[in-house]
Amino acid sequence: MEAVLLDNMVPPSPYRGSKGGVDIQGLFELLAVDQSTLAKALGVSRQAVSQQLASKQRFVRPKSADVRKFWDDLNDVVALLLALTDGNNKEEEVRLWLRSPNKALGLERPIDLVIARNLEPLKTALMDAFTAAHGG
Repeated sequence: MEAVLLDNMVPPSPYRGSKGGVDIQGLFELLAVDQSTLAKALGVSRQAVSQQLASKQRFVRPKSADVRKFWDDLNDVVALLLALTDGNNKEEEVRLWLRSPNKALGLERPIDLVIARNLEPLKTALMDAFTAAHGG
């Protein structure tokens, strides 16, 4: 495969299963928020979040289209973040990025946008950073 193509590929997310499911437990742990905060972000009860997190399956596809879209979009954000990190502490770097004011987001903290279910600005900022990092 051409080097240019390889340079522009975002590696697959470890939080996405081969059949399209998402590792909700893994993403929840990466966010490092409590279940009540996640429930508020998803617009569901804390009990619903608890049930999702208790699933014995690693990769799940939530029944609700809105909830599924949230997890899919969050997975996209995390995949881009992981592609932009280097080193052995990728998950710690992601957590730090999520909690730090970001110039590309008008000094908002990305985690606040996640909780508000406003993931498009994150995806845009990360795509811009990914493109710039790869000479685009």
